[in-house]
Amino acid sequence: MALTFIIAYAYTFDSKVAMLGDNASYYMLGKALSQGEGYVSISSNSHNPNNHFPPGYPAIISVIMLISKDITFIKVFNGLLLMAGLWLLFEVLLRITENKAFSFTITLLSVLNAHLLFYGSIMMSEVPFFFMSMLSLYFFIQVDFDKWTLKSPALVGSILTMVFAYYIRSLGVAILGGYVLFFLFKKNWKYATTYFMSFVVGFLPWFIRGQNLGGSSYMKQLTMINPYQPALGQAGFGDFVDRFFTNFGRYITWEIPSAIFPIKEPTYGGEATGGEWFLGLVLLGVMIYGIWSLPKFRWLIAGYLLGNFAILMIWPDVWIGVRFIVPLAPLLLFVLLNGIYELVKKLYTALGKKKVLSPVYLCVFVLFAFSPVNKIHDQAKKEYSPAWKNYFAMGTWLKRNVKEKVTVSCGKPVLFYLYSDTYTSRYKFAQDPEELIKDLEEREVDYVVIDQVYGNTFRYLLPAVRKHPERFQRIHHLPNPDTYLLKFKR
Repeated sequence: MALTFIIAYAYTFDSKVAMLGDNASYYMLGKALSQGEGYVSISSNSHNPNNHFPPGYPAIISVIMLISKDITFIKVFNGLLLMAGLWLLFEVLLRITENKAFSFTITLLSVLNAHLLFYGSIMMSEVPFFFMSMLSLYFFIQVDFDKWTLKSPALVGSILTMVFAYYIRSLGVAILGGYVLFFLFKKNWKYATTYFMSFVVGFLPWFIRGQNLGGSSYMKQLTMINPYQPALGQAGFGDFVDRFFTNFGRYITWEIPSAIFPIKEPTYGGEATGGEWFLGLVLLGVMIYGIWSLPKFRWLIAGYLLGNFAILMIWPDVWIGVRFIVPLAPLLLFVLLNGIYELVKKLYTALGKKKVLSPVYLCVFVLFAFSPVNKIHDQAKKEYSPAWKNYFAMGTWLKRNVKEKVTVSCGKPVLFYLYSDTYTSRYKFAQDPEELIKDLEEREVDYVVIDQVYGNTFRYLLPAVRKHPERFQRIHHLPNPDTYLLKFKR
């Protein structure tokens, strides 16, 4: 299994910086922590305290940076966490099913899941969260809950890793949901209270910090109609109802099937076909049966999955993509294939077969993995587009030629920061050029970048430059496609 993972990981490893933005923010925050500057945005000239990204993954990065600040090194460490998380997955499934062949099959299929492999080689929180959630589940199933004690190392381990998983991703609260539901059905009120209160105590420092900084940015975005268009205002009850049905349909028809078998990219922007609805609902039915058929810990798995999807159903419906359920993919695969396995066993028995049915035949689903894994490989070996090359090259040129600490306004500030090591900020999304110019003044911007990778550059920044050419001086130009560094005259 380990050899299979190493081969698949090396085959799909992408040494490039992913063009996401969040990955660069995690790196920047980790760097700030490693340098003892606190949990602040060091790419900003004001060094604002960060209140958006939970500090768990940046804290991990800051520890890695004690060895090396190299981005590739951090990526490989994510790969190691993925391998460890998959080993923990095998151990958890083995404890639940007591079937080594079945646990091996699910783990093998998870090793070859293209989504997990992709996130295993970029600086994002999905894989660290997967590892920490599996570690918490691993500790949890070791605890003897028939005996009341607070001295069990496994109990302490499951609580600490549950809290730390939350600090990696806010969705980690769903782990608590799984645990509490498990205790409710066992009517074990002492342990339910212990886990709930422990989570509250662990959660409070981050909550209090967020309130002191004006409230959680995630909660603010959650209550907006569209976080990318704040002018639309706050979401009302009807908006949340619409959001629920939109998200439910998208996850059932596109994202859950894609997370389990990444054969086809979700077709966002269109309507789901009747065939996609039929397949999605069949998969959902089989997964529910798979959970119900578990010999033990069924409410643990049910609670964890339900907790995640309860949150995702009220997520802003502009936040789309499989990435939100990537850490759940192995468990979704597990309950689906357990449902198939149990149904086939019933059919096997009904046909009068007395021989024990091996689950190894489920390895046939590995055939669905080859095409997506090859696609990830091709994507990893593909070079940046010329526009992105110029964008990053402009940052490198600035780092080499401008020694003082300046502020650059550009389309993707945190990504530009990785190459320029300057202060960076995003220009204001203002249709009025005068308003944008005023914002550049207030932010004390020294340079702006006219790029061809970010559409808002043409929508907001370029019109302001064209209206006030006397305020901008060309400093550097890269052709094919044209990318400019302009000095802003404050």
